[in-house]
This record gives sequence, C-alpha cells and structure tokens, in this order.
Amino acid sequence: MKLCSDFQTIEIDGKRYLTSAVRGFDGQIACNETASFVLKKLRRRTTENAIVKAMCREFDAPAETIERDVRDLLEKLRQIGALEE
Repeated sequence: MKLCSDFQTIEIDGKRYLTSAVRGFDGQIACNETASFVLKKLRRRTTENAIVKAMCREFDAPAETIERDVRDLLEKLRQIGALEE
C-alpha cells in the first residue's frame, strides 16, 4: 500500500496536514506525531507490518498500542480514499 497520489502532506506553522481536493475529499486533516510518521512511510509502497516495526524502533510505546494506532489510521485513510492498496 502507499499514499494515493491525489493526496499530499503539507506543513503549516510546524504542523503537518494531509490534504486533497479530489476523490470526494475536499479539506485538510491535522496530523499528530503518529500520523506524520505513517504518512512519511506511505510515500513508498509498504505494508502495515513494516510501518508497525519501524514505529516500534522509533517510539517508546507498547507494540500493541502502536499496532492499534496504525491499524486505526490506515482504516481512516482507506475511508477517505487516500490509500492505493
């Protein structure tokens, strides 16, 4: 999977946003640290498991929490059509 080319990340005043004006989604989503990390990984084709492993190396959080957060975020991205599977 990877981020659909119709979506992009932008930074405004030090905060990262996901934005697109196509595919039925017209707006911006503010990204927390987890979302920013995942979106960076989604610039290239990857898997959910690879994202979770990278986050486990980067962040001091229980693996179960990271797995849940990544799964929830990916589901939200699917719902707005932001992922190419």
